[in-house]
Amino acid sequence: MSGTGNCLCGDTKLTYNADPLFFLLCHCADCQKATGSPIASIIGVPEDSFEISGDIQSYKCDTNVIRSFCKKCGSQIFSQAEGAPGLILLKTGVLDEEPSIKPTMVCWTDSKPTWLDVKHPKVKFNKNPN
Repeated sequence: MSGTGNCLCGDTKLTYNADPLFFLLCHCADCQKATGSPIASIIGVPEDSFEISGDIQSYKCDTNVIRSFCKKCGSQIFSQAEGAPGLILLKTGVLDEEPSIKPTMVCWTDSKPTWLDVKHPKVKFNKNPN
């Protein structure tokens, strides 16, 4: 499976040429702050299958996650975690089509707002996956 996507302004474009390894929903405080939403929707793809063009900027969080976004419009595109080398954590909101898989896990359920009622996947982690 391959996929394409772009940021809000269209300046940053991406492609990936591999099946997603997983589809993750995240409620961590960093994702909530970065997305302005109580949940981040992320697929994991191999770094060697991922290409991006456009002017991006990155920010390294205290949690050793590097978040990359379009420098022009600010759309989040992807993240990389130091603890997961070779993996791109791609934000599904920038994809042109829905991922080929459904969410397979949710993490940081301890940080989920109490008012949010979402049907989560069965695999759940209170914090990061082990």
